[in-house]
Amino acid sequence: MTSLRHRLKALLSPPLVILGALIVLLEEVLWAGLGRLMARLAHLPQVARVEAAIGRLPPYPAMALFLLPVAVIVPVKLGAVWLITQGRVGQGVLLILAAKLSGMAILARLYALCRPSLCRLNWFARLEAMLLRWNAWAHALMDELPLWRQTKTQVHAAVAAVKTALSGSPGWLARRMRAAIRLARAQVNR
Repeated sequence: MTSLRHRLKALLSPPLVILGALIVLLEEVLWAGLGRLMARLAHLPQVARVEAAIGRLPPYPAMALFLLPVAVIVPVKLGAVWLITQGRVGQGVLLILAAKLSGMAILARLYALCRPSLCRLNWFARLEAMLLRWNAWAHALMDELPLWRQTKTQVHAAVAAVKTALSGSPGWLARRMRAAIRLARAQVNR
């Protein structure tokens, strides 16, 4: 029995570790990118005023605000599960992805805005430092795996290619995004 357990562990561990690491890497890439995207919205005057007010919050109200998106996203995810159970798998999966991406974007921005206030709480600062140390340890451990280094390089290359496609090149998607931003600014300035 023990021999079977060890063989199964040896067989299943590497792919599960890689899958878990890919999920973590994807979330980190999305967290950073979506946070920057949300920060661009701060150029809008109304958003800048709201963000300034958030930045002035004391620690515990800032924490409540930081946790609010989590409370809002849970019912959305439950709705997605309901859609899936009703046979509308595509809609359910899209709703989960939309909730995950929008929630991550909002959380990334709120974290950036609330962090100075939250770090005034000693326990939060210690918890954040512990999580950051654990994250660095996990990355160092993963960086020792050749397959992980190769996968990480390919993911970073893909992200760089997407950034290049969306940046200065006048491609269709880049033009559409710039037009949408101009339209949003025009609507706000009315």
